Amino acid sequence: MNIEAYDTEALRRLVRLLEYENRLLKDKLKKENIPYEEINPFEEIIENTEEYDLDQGARIVHPMFITEGMAIRFFSMFWGREDVYARRGKNGGYFPQCDNRWDVKSRQMNL
Repeated sequence: MNIEAYDTEALRRLVRLLEYENRLLKDKLKKENIPYEEINPFEEIIENTEEYDLDQGARIVHPMFITEGMAIRFFSMFWGREDVYARRGKNGGYFPQCDNRWDVKSRQMNL
């Protein structure tokens, strides 16, 4: 059985096939008078309510204050070259620019 389904239609086909197979197997069990337990998967009762809190809006949110040390540590991860900056393009968007950009015309090599 292929359980790799990438779209909802493939999942629907798979569920229909499994339901059909299940119905055939139950019919065979009934024909042979073999008892089996009827289970409705849609009536499953969740017993462990600790995993999911039904009243999540009542939770207490503890605010976290940002200290100067925390801010310095965060911004230190983004320190870099000070001569590089972003320039907005004519049609939108930003493009990296550099103050000491290589210019072919002014820095030609003498051979």
